[in-house]
Amino acid sequence: MVMYFISLVSANYSIDISGLKESYSIGEKINYNVLLLQDGKPITDNVDVIFSDDFGNNKIKLNVVSNNPNELLINESFSSKGWHVTANYSERKVTNSFFILEYSEVEFVIEGNKLIIKNKGNVRYTKDVKVKIGEEVNTYIQNIPVGDEKVWVLIAPKGSYSIEITDGVNTFTKNNVVLNSVGTGNAIGAMGESMGISGFSSAPIDPENMDKSFISNKGAPIAMLFIIGVLILGILLFIERKLRK
Repeated sequence: MVMYFISLVSANYSIDISGLKESYSIGEKINYNVLLLQDGKPITDNVDVIFSDDFGNNKIKLNVVSNNPNELLINESFSSKGWHVTANYSERKVTNSFFILEYSEVEFVIEGNKLIIKNKGNVRYTKDVKVKIGEEVNTYIQNIPVGDEKVWVLIAPKGSYSIEITDGVNTFTKNNVVLNSVGTGNAIGAMGESMGISGFSSAPIDPENMDKSFISNKGAPIAMLFIIGVLILGILLFIERKLRK
């Protein structure tokens, strides 16, 4: 028994990870093999493996068999950034690095009078979105975090409409959508779900996500003219006071 114990202590282990590429895409598999040697000879044993992004926000802990092929599927939860994999065995550790490529994907859904924009990719969704209700078209800018979604209320006078949502790459169309936005007059467009009807004229802001929100192109010139008018009025009042003095 004593001789066996001494043999374990003096064992010389080496560990490495083979088969990794520099970068991977969503939907691809990471094929790898944890190479474990004892005194220069391959041995079969359980090894702890951890996949993690460089910031430590996402971790996948596995226990694999050494010197056997292993694989890990890359899905949308893998953020687009640097990643590394670490294998541990008997106080021996090895770490290799790789990258996950950007994958931009979005899903448009209309449920009742609500438009839902789901970020299905692994990067922030920041494309401009055009919303066409009947013949009325408005363009809005987006900033939706990974794995998140935004819900908007479509408004228009009472009637049945054909609605098209597009970002120039992805297009979603739905016909015979019944809208009846009481209290909005003849306004046609979209507003944040959390806003009241009276708040339609201003764009909703989500401070946590720094969402630039839906901002209608048609409303922007009016707002700019109002701001310019206020500035000019302030300058004129300032000049008048100076002249009086």
